[in-house]
Amino acid sequence: MLYYHNIEGNARIAVWHVTESYEELLELLPDADSVSGEAESKFSSESRRLEWTAVRVLLCNMLERQVLIEYNELGAPLLPEYERLNISISHTHGYVAVALSERNAVGIDIEQIERTEEEKESKVERVKGKFMGEREHADTKVGLLLHWSAKETAFKVLGETDIDFKEDFCIEPFDELDMEGEFNLRDMDGHIHRISYKVFDDFVLTFTNYEK
Repeated sequence: MLYYHNIEGNARIAVWHVTESYEELLELLPDADSVSGEAESKFSSESRRLEWTAVRVLLCNMLERQVLIEYNELGAPLLPEYERLNISISHTHGYVAVALSERNAVGIDIEQIERTEEEKESKVERVKGKFMGEREHADTKVGLLLHWSAKETAFKVLGETDIDFKEDFCIEPFDELDMEGEFNLRDMDGHIHRISYKVFDDFVLTFTNYEK
């Protein structure tokens, strides 16, 4: 089901909560056969089929028609039927997200808020040394997730592969206790990316657009 939809400047972003079965998702598409054939040839995992199909359902909902998604040599999504429409896709456990813009490159990322026992570290806490720079600081698990997610988002709009999240991206301090807002990310060339974020019950979402 459509979980969240919003306009961010000249972009649209939306999140789909995958509560449906694979068969139920297919019923929401005008041409289910083309999607099911590709999904079943690409993925043996039922969860990956669900996510992959849910992305197509969400995009169909946003554009009010079913369209083909292709991928470039870097694995970034493209819409061959809409050459001027930029797209970004993300997924986490039970949710998929899409961002669209006719004017700028867009990046979107969602990350699950992992529920752990109080004394047990979450995955993002265990690997923070790999993506948190010396000048960055986060007091909470959600704050760490926002740092990681924002760097994933910036990585997508830059379209480059040789990027070190720890050395090449730096996030300026922000109030991580807010449930939504904006903060700045500086990339390796000194460019500032304005990152929008929102904290949901189960995941965090970050978004940016970028005029190359």
